[in-house]
Order: sequence, then C-alpha cells, then structure tokens
Amino acid sequence: MKPFILLLKIQLLGLFGINKTLHADPAKAKRTLALAALVVAAVVLFASAYSAGVAQGLVQIGLAEAVPLVAVLVGAIAGAVAAFLKTNGVLFGFKDYDLVMSLPVPTSSVVLSRIASLYAMSLLFGVLVMVPAFAVYASAAGVSAVGVACMALSIVLAPLLPLAAAVVLAVLIAAVSSRFKHANVAVIVLTLAATLAAVFGSFALSGQSDDLAALSALGAQLTGQLAAIFPPAAWATAGIVQGDLVQFAAFAAVNIAAAAAVFALVVRLFVPVNSLLMSSRPRGTFSFDGDKGAGAKSSTPFRALMVKELRLLAATPIYFMNACIGYVLVLVAAVAVAVGSATGMLSLDLLPPAYAPFVGALLPWALAFFCAISSTAASVSLEGSARWLMLTAPVSPATVLGAKVAVNLAIAVQCLAVSAVLMAVSLPLDALSVAALFAVPLAASMLAACLGLALDARSPKYDWTSVYEPVKRGVPVFAVIMIGMVFCVL
Repeated sequence: MKPFILLLKIQLLGLFGINKTLHADPAKAKRTLALAALVVAAVVLFASAYSAGVAQGLVQIGLAEAVPLVAVLVGAIAGAVAAFLKTNGVLFGFKDYDLVMSLPVPTSSVVLSRIASLYAMSLLFGVLVMVPAFAVYASAAGVSAVGVACMALSIVLAPLLPLAAAVVLAVLIAAVSSRFKHANVAVIVLTLAATLAAVFGSFALSGQSDDLAALSALGAQLTGQLAAIFPPAAWATAGIVQGDLVQFAAFAAVNIAAAAAVFALVVRLFVPVNSLLMSSRPRGTFSFDGDKGAGAKSSTPFRALMVKELRLLAATPIYFMNACIGYVLVLVAAVAVAVGSATGMLSLDLLPPAYAPFVGALLPWALAFFCAISSTAASVSLEGSARWLMLTAPVSPATVLGAKVAVNLAIAVQCLAVSAVLMAVSLPLDALSVAALFAVPLAASMLAACLGLALDARSPKYDWTSVYEPVKRGVPVFAVIMIGMVFCVL
C-alpha cells in the first residue's frame, strides 16, 4: 500500500506540474501557483454556471426529473474524454517507463497509481458538472435523504464505467500503434469526427424550436433515448429520483466490476504494450546500393524541416487537435454555410433588416476567433530530448523556427482561402467584408503562430515525459489562446 500511495502522490503532483513548480525558484513558484489558482477558479466558475444553467433550463420546460440523468451521463462522459486524452501519456508511451519499472515496487502498484490519477481527473470533471446540476434539481424538486446519498455516490461511481471504456480503447490504440505505422492518423480522424458531431449536434438541438411545449416533448424524447443508450445512468436516476436502491445497486455494481476488470487487463498488458512502444523498428528502405542513393531526390533545408514538422503533427493526435481544430471548424462551417445557402435553408433575408449589415462586419471576427486559438505554440518544446539535432544542424535558427511557423501558416492559408471563397460566394457581402474574410482571420493566424513560437522558444519545456504536458499545460499554448481570445473580443 505504501508504494501505491507514494506513486499516486507523485502522479497527482505531476499532473499539472505542481511538483516541479514547488521545487523551482520560490518566487517563480508563488507566481505560477497564483496564476494557476486564478485559472482554476475561472474554470470552476464557468463550468458550474453552465451546468446550473442547463439544469435550470430543463426545470423550466418541465423536465426536472431528467436533470439527474443528464448530469450523470454528461459528468461520466466528460471525465472519460479527459482520461482518454491523457491515457496514452500516463499508462502507455511515457518517457520514464524504464526508470519507473526499475523501482522496487510491483507492477500492480504502478498501474493502480496511474489509473487512480486518471480517475482523479475524471472525478474532478464529474464534480464540476454534476454538483451544480444536482443542486438545481434538489431546490426545484426536493430530494429525500436516500436521494442525497445516491447523488453523492453517483458522483464517485459514475466515472468508473466510462473510464474503463476509455482505458480499454487506449489500450487497443496503443497495441495497434505499436505495429501499425499510421494508427495515429486513424485516431485523428476519429477524434475530429467526434468533435464535429458534438459541436454541430449541440447547434442542431439548440435550434429545434422556441415553443415551450415542443421543447418539452423533444427533451422527453431525447432523455428517453439517452436512458436507452446508457442504462446505468437511468439506474442511477431511479435511485436519486425514486429512491430505488435495487436499480442504484445495479448501477454501482456495473461500475465497480468494469473498473476491476480493466485494472486486471491493464496489469496484464502494461509491460508487453509498453515494451512494444519503447522498442524501435526500422521501417526505412536503406540500401548499400550506391546507384539507388544517388537517385534520391534532394530537398532544401527549409523544406526538409517543414516535412519534419508535418510528420510530427500527423504523428501526435493531441498536438494536431490543439493546432488544427480551429481551422477544421472554420472550414466545416464554411461548407455548411455554402450548402445552406444553396438549398435555401440559410439566407440573410430571414434576419431583421437592421441586423443584416452587421453580418459582414462580425463574420470575419468569428472566423478569426477560431484561428487565434489554433497554433503550433508547443513546437519548440516538442523537440524534447532530440533538440540537439536542431541545435547542431548546419542551418540558421531562422530556418529552423521559420519552418515551424510556415507549417502553421500553410494549414491556415489553405483552410482560410477555401472558407472565405465559399462564404463570399454564398452570402451577399460587400467588397470590404469579402476582403476582411481573408485578411482578418489570416492576421489572427499569424499572431497565434508567431506569438506562440516566440514564447515557446523563449522558455521551452524540454523535460516532458508525455506530449500532453507541453501541448495542454504549456504556458505558451495557454498565453496564445487567452491573448487570441482577447484580441478578437476587443
């Protein structure tokens, strides 16, 4: 038990870089922790307000009993997604695997400590989503003592089953990627599809109807479908709303059993899968035949470095999502506008006459918002322990850094050109608005690309053990997102 507690402590302290911050410069540590506390407070406030607002909306349309179902389901899924994104840096493919496995502790303790850290993250997301919703439900409908106990237990238990599913999926991806060269491309495609489905699905639901009775009927239908798709959430709801302890016991048993089964699976596969991921297998076409080597195509250093950056982007799904999701959303939105305009489903004539002129003024900034939060701001840090290759390459720093900016802008320019043309053709905009459709988002992209690179090159984070650290927790990435949002809002 003691090895598990020590390993879990290290995992939790390292989850957000707290451990390193505490052992760094004291003054810098205080500033960093104070900034982190402000960010956490803002996230908690926003998530709580949003969750409470959604719950209040359900109560107002007469679906108060659906609030626990939606809360359990959303809290569980949000935690599972957060855990899935981090599993391949915590359970598999972490750089200090050899060091960890050389410690005099059993493999089960290592696995349990890492799964526990993933569970802690899932639980945190569950608390942010479920507690405000439960509070709204309790104030609107009243809850018995049994219901309150079921609420508390559901917060603890709800993440287990989705977390187990996320870990199993991550195990499969890790096992496949150890043998399949292009597995990361499949992960990127699936993640993009899921993100787009969630975004446009929420828009579709929000625009269904303004009639209260119609909304209530639609909500009742959707909650019934959700209960059929994920029965454990319905079992938990029965315990909270009706005090049905039998169904709630089934909910608890399924979650605990799933967590235990996945723990046993990961303990069994932890060493084999990590060993495959850590081993290097050459896939090149090296030959001692001099004629073949002489016929190889040459490339300029700048182009070669761009190709290297593009390969890194394609090989790192979480990096790709951070750097490109804004451009993908812009492109998909432009296609949706073009299709809507061509089919007559979307027209500026539907807006009040006084509002129509504002579309041309606001649309470029809406596109710029998504471009400003998408950048390869972690590109320097991702060099990691291989940074010596760039430092010793016979090229200037401008070539190395310029290639990183060029990759970001190459993606931005192509997506923005297509998107702007589609929107300019589909909407009746004046010449200035059409020019702004090109210029404003491109300016936001250049700001994000150059600012992110400057910040990352100034204080790179090379000692990461998982790409999640520089991509999701790096100061340059956070600064670019916040500055980009402020830039567009102002």
